[in-house]
Amino acid sequence: MKNATLVFLALAMVFTACQKDDSKNDGTSEFGVQFEALNPRFALPVQGTLKSAAVETDSIVWDTAHLLVSTIKFEAELKSQLTDEDSIEIEYKWHGSEWVDLLNNELTLGNFVLSPGTYDEIELKIEGKKEDAGGDPVFFLGGTYKNDAGSWPIEVRVTKDVYFKTEKENVEVTDEGIDVTSVIQMYLDQLMADVDPADLDNADPTDGVIVISANSNPEIYQVVVSNLAHDCRTRYKHKHHGDDDDHDGYDDDHGNGHDDD
Repeated sequence: MKNATLVFLALAMVFTACQKDDSKNDGTSEFGVQFEALNPRFALPVQGTLKSAAVETDSIVWDTAHLLVSTIKFEAELKSQLTDEDSIEIEYKWHGSEWVDLLNNELTLGNFVLSPGTYDEIELKIEGKKEDAGGDPVFFLGGTYKNDAGSWPIEVRVTKDVYFKTEKENVEVTDEGIDVTSVIQMYLDQLMADVDPADLDNADPTDGVIVISANSNPEIYQVVVSNLAHDCRTRYKHKHHGDDDDHDGYDDDHGNGHDDD
């Protein structure tokens, strides 16, 4: 791996739009970002699908998942209502830093104001910076690994910068006001795809803990890091004012990951 930045592409993204409550229904639309981890319980080996098998003898259960979010950059192209062409490029940047509990998160970051109109594209670039972590991992998983012989605590520690981005095309914001939230979903089972249970059985423990990091069990760590660069899957969901039902749509986005040294 060559670059000092990781790209999270083994994730999914849900775009949701919901009506504001009465106290905030002033016609202003906002675009926010949330984060969520899925599939924290899974059997090994992982089968390479978004849904893992039921927990069996060799399994992992993650009970802790934290991500440091340092910055969120919002870029958009607002189509001209007169010429029906791109006429306005919009850019906002949110500065944290904020620790996100991926397993129990209701925090919305960003909350960028959206002007009414049609956006050809909305793009988010999200960074977690090592310099903001205070010596802690930028991305951390903690849980339990179980096999026939027993169970052991297990951790994944990523202590360098992480970076990922999402895109959504053809976003329509009416003048009635729509709050749009991009929910970044990380599939925790897929981070362990191609990890052989035998490698975990033979891992070198640190004070009784199976630590997967750049310095501890680096071979397993490189597999996990490689999984972070897999293609992402995107699911869209929206709800307009005056509409009681959510509307789902599916689209697959594919991106290139950055190598990591």
